[in-house]
Amino acid sequence: MNQVLLTLQRWRALRRSGDAVFRTFIEQPIPAPGTLFTDAELVCMDIETTGLNPKTVDMLSIGWVLIRNSKVDLATAEAHIVKPNGGVGHSASVHGLTDTMVSDGIKPSEAIERVLGVLAGRVLVVHHAGLDKTLLDRICRERYSEKLLVPMIDTLALEHRRRSRHHHLGENISLRLPDLRQHYNLPWYRGHNCLTDAVASAELLIAMVAAREQHQKTTLADLY
Repeated sequence: MNQVLLTLQRWRALRRSGDAVFRTFIEQPIPAPGTLFTDAELVCMDIETTGLNPKTVDMLSIGWVLIRNSKVDLATAEAHIVKPNGGVGHSASVHGLTDTMVSDGIKPSEAIERVLGVLAGRVLVVHHAGLDKTLLDRICRERYSEKLLVPMIDTLALEHRRRSRHHHLGENISLRLPDLRQHYNLPWYRGHNCLTDAVASAELLIAMVAAREQHQKTTLADLY
């Protein structure tokens, strides 16, 4: 998203909102586009859901970890089980979360409050924004009547742009998280655990930045 447009949207949202939690989030200034990657704090986040349609699925778990000083700060790692409106259905075969396991989870409204708390003044990192960010936008609208207005890096989209610039779109390399990790010589992790995938995305972004910094220092604007 264009940084000027995002700043304007946040200003308008601040004028409209009367919710203290949302106002605290939106009042925190976002990092300037020219901020070096090494100087920024980024929140790598992953969500497990009941399906693949972000307009209808329920969140089942959410995890995140921060990147600070170009390193994964495991002391900041956090994960939460979220109670869905319905059952987990067939999705249990993917992530292993059962109806019993999620029955004592936090509410989606509490989950989004925690998300706002950790994202205040930071940059969101996800792998495939079409699912995770769209779902977060939906839950944020339901709770605050505003989407999640935060600067974001999508590692999937970032890799797609890299290939496009270098005319490598024909490469027979999947953009799935585990396949990209292999491409960047990162170790294999078992997927579909929100915290493991958040850490995996963080390591992937650091590797992608390291690869491009053979040529120049990386700013946030280079990654949006």
